[in-house]
Amino acid sequence: MENNKIFQTIILGSLLLVSMWSISALLEARNDVRSVVIGIGFFLVLLITLFRALPLDAKLLFLAILGYALGGRGFAYLSPAEPLYIGEICLFLCMGGLLLRISRAGLMDTPMHKLVWVYLIYGGVHLMLDYSAYGLMSLRDSATVYYSLFFVATYSLLSNGSIMNVFERILKLALIFSVFQMAVYVVIMKLNLHFEIPGFGPHVDAFVPLNVAAVLFFLVKGFAENKKHYILLGVGISIALLGGKTAGIVALTLVMIVAIWYGRLKSLLVPAVLMGSISFVVFIVSLVMFPNVVGDFGSGEITETFGLSDGEFVGLSGTSQWRVDWWMIVWHDTMRIAPFWGQGFGADITTPFLVDWIGIDPSSSMAQNYARYPHNILFTIIGRLGLIGLFVFLGLFISIGIFVLRFCKRYFRSEDLRDADLIAFGVVSSGMINALLQLTYESPHGAIPHWVCLGYMAARYYKPTLIPDPEKLDRA
Repeated sequence: MENNKIFQTIILGSLLLVSMWSISALLEARNDVRSVVIGIGFFLVLLITLFRALPLDAKLLFLAILGYALGGRGFAYLSPAEPLYIGEICLFLCMGGLLLRISRAGLMDTPMHKLVWVYLIYGGVHLMLDYSAYGLMSLRDSATVYYSLFFVATYSLLSNGSIMNVFERILKLALIFSVFQMAVYVVIMKLNLHFEIPGFGPHVDAFVPLNVAAVLFFLVKGFAENKKHYILLGVGISIALLGGKTAGIVALTLVMIVAIWYGRLKSLLVPAVLMGSISFVVFIVSLVMFPNVVGDFGSGEITETFGLSDGEFVGLSGTSQWRVDWWMIVWHDTMRIAPFWGQGFGADITTPFLVDWIGIDPSSSMAQNYARYPHNILFTIIGRLGLIGLFVFLGLFISIGIFVLRFCKRYFRSEDLRDADLIAFGVVSSGMINALLQLTYESPHGAIPHWVCLGYMAARYYKPTLIPDPEKLDRA
């Protein structure tokens, strides 16, 4: 039975890779029409054969989650410039499904729903005014707001217990895919390899939340069921995270603290303290012996100067300085230009920082395309939507944080704890932490899994009686 599950996972992953390649190649279809058509055929086979009893929008949502877990940034971006991504296509169809069951969609069921709608309305007004000035770039930047619609769609879908049960299986499979994504990423960066597979682009913002969730899931299940291979897997993933980026280290540390403190998962206390102590000692020793190269995998003149690779920071040395400088530039420029309304979706809030730090020509293509977000959601919101937008978003962000703690208290010490509870908690909470150091809400590979898992948690918390017994479903 176990071998059969492994085989199914391999087959599903292979089909997803082929599908990701075909969708990513759509814009170049004229060069290789036959291959693209064959690849899309694989994707249609997935939709038709998998979970035949589920509605189409649910299957698309689940395949998107698996795609981000396996493909990272490569799966997210269908086009490098235009706002046409796989996530947007999925969202459009999910909104269509939501309209078909609007009478039982629960659009105002929870406090978070109300705050999400306020956030969406303010963002929508902003977009209507900004589009005339910035065109498609404003639509691209507004994704920071409209990705929250995935929360609304997911909550409605997962109010159906059968769909929620399948979603739990999807999350477990996503953990496997994300661990593979991180392993490939580490190998590429460590060995300085250069290769590209269309539809596959491992990225920290995609795999950190899922891998933090994987550590929590495997350690808790390992100790609860005395599965040593689960414990070893959890420890191995945590070591890989602790030896990587700043965001992964902070996210894993804080998620473990919350799970132990609020969730009363006492079985995690000893391994967490042990791993934390070892990691701290290794970090201090490395920092003293190699202060300029700790965690630095970048190459090239620009990345050496800036400490960045592919638009994100890759070294621990100097991490505070460049971030704070960028944030302060965004703050001062916004306060000077439009403090309450913000600079708008599509405005360039990056070039002043790049010119100040690297001294590049502000009219160059690098200044225009190098990075669009200041690696902190609060300053992204300040720059785009001003102090009014910050007030609206902070209300939502704080509400999510409080809800996550309540969810943790209710289920982590309960006999009703489900596997998906651990995974979704890990994805949402680490995504919030990642949002303050990297990107979560701005990027499809970060935002969509985050909002989808939050939708699961809300459905689980506010409608727990709708969830059927998974053993009965399996027998059926």
